[in-house]
Amino acid sequence: MIDYSYLAPPKEANDIVHSNHYVKHQEQEKGVRKIYETVVYDQFEMEKVKELKEEIKKQKIILSSDWKESDYLRISYAGRFDKKTVIKKLQQHIAWRCNKIYHEINSHSESFLKEGICYLLGRDKQYRPIVVLNAHQIDQKKHDKEQIFQALSCLLGIVKKNMFVPGKVETWVFLLETNNLGGQGLQQKVLEVLIDNLSTNFSGYLERMFVLNPSSGINFLWQQIKAFLDEETINKISFLPSKEIKQLKEFIEPNQLEEKFGGTHPNLTKFWPPYNLDLPDGYTKKDNKTNQKQNMKISNMKIEEEEENDPYDQVDFNLNDFMKQQQQIYYSISNKPQQSIQIEDKPENPRQDQSEDNPQIDSKQPHNQAQSNNQKPILDEPEQPELQQQVFNQEEEKKQNIPQNYEIKESTEQVILTERQKNQQQQGNDNEQDKLSPSDQQQFNSTGNKLNEENNPDNIPIQRLDPVNNDKGCCAKCEIF
Repeated sequence: MIDYSYLAPPKEANDIVHSNHYVKHQEQEKGVRKIYETVVYDQFEMEKVKELKEEIKKQKIILSSDWKESDYLRISYAGRFDKKTVIKKLQQHIAWRCNKIYHEINSHSESFLKEGICYLLGRDKQYRPIVVLNAHQIDQKKHDKEQIFQALSCLLGIVKKNMFVPGKVETWVFLLETNNLGGQGLQQKVLEVLIDNLSTNFSGYLERMFVLNPSSGINFLWQQIKAFLDEETINKISFLPSKEIKQLKEFIEPNQLEEKFGGTHPNLTKFWPPYNLDLPDGYTKKDNKTNQKQNMKISNMKIEEEEENDPYDQVDFNLNDFMKQQQQIYYSISNKPQQSIQIEDKPENPRQDQSEDNPQIDSKQPHNQAQSNNQKPILDEPEQPELQQQVFNQEEEKKQNIPQNYEIKESTEQVILTERQKNQQQQGNDNEQDKLSPSDQQQFNSTGNKLNEENNPDNIPIQRLDPVNNDKGCCAKCEIF
């Protein structure tokens, strides 16, 4: 099985924009349509398609599995919207469509195509495929009508599947080379194949047909045949003597024409498998594998750049910065001394100096470290310039207000001591006001900024106290404010 994907049209074919007149002109039965896919049909066409569907259902005609919506309209145009003619052509088309012999290359068709009797050449200026049929090479003894039709059906089927762009390129150009063959030499069966069978099974696909080097006998035969053709089909067929073949360049670029047709491309000597003039050797796609590798490298480079610029690639560092920012914000709002978070470039135990003076705090240290280790990490957030400026201003104010903060802390400790003495009097321990021992007072002085860590002797949960904005007490038992 041959892969014909190398025949795909160039990317420029997708940029074609057709005029409304080209897509469809004239009205009703005299209408002419060249684009059937990705377009909206007019009211008359939709009504005729609806009538055809009802007739198909009424006669219980079974359509092929690959039948498309556009096929209803194509076969309607083939019968010029006459119900009986359309149904007749529909039955012929379904029989042809369901017969595999017209869609698979066999030995006879391959021999016919290898001889160059019918082959693909190139594309016209609108990227429509060009099909060449050398009628003068047909041997009456070797090729009969059925074999010609089989070979043409296979070749045109390949064109439909691989060389069209829906809504952009849906037709082909035919070059019929007669080489001054007389009317008797040009067999009647050739004309029957081109006009009758192809118009039924490939309705709407012919853009132009150029009959090259016609003899006087061919011209006379044409006058007889065109009496049975509609005006639109007649306008698609042009006769070009040898002196007028140069007119092909108005429709086809010279590099898409062989030298024998007035072009610049050397005459082909190999015709099967189909040849693509846009490829260096006619069959291999341009650097297909290389382009895929380059695209893979480019995509990998983009992924690496994104990873390098990822703001979350250093999670530990970002978490430390974030925790430090949160701590600065909290202590600046609560007017409490700031406690820095342990970072790699700071001492591992910032409380070591205090633990030497107070053994009780040192005994509590492992428990506090375990609590900090069990804390869940907080995801980093993008830095906010306004928030950083606010934190910086608050730090400057804090440095200026450090003496005032210590005075507030000392007043808070005195209030706590006084309230504790009142609680002891209410319990009946002593009728006189108890006084704290110097050692207890020293303990409160050394642990004033550690009340939120549950280091007091009575294991009372201490809450952070804001004597300005908070209306709660320092602990669960006392409510001072």
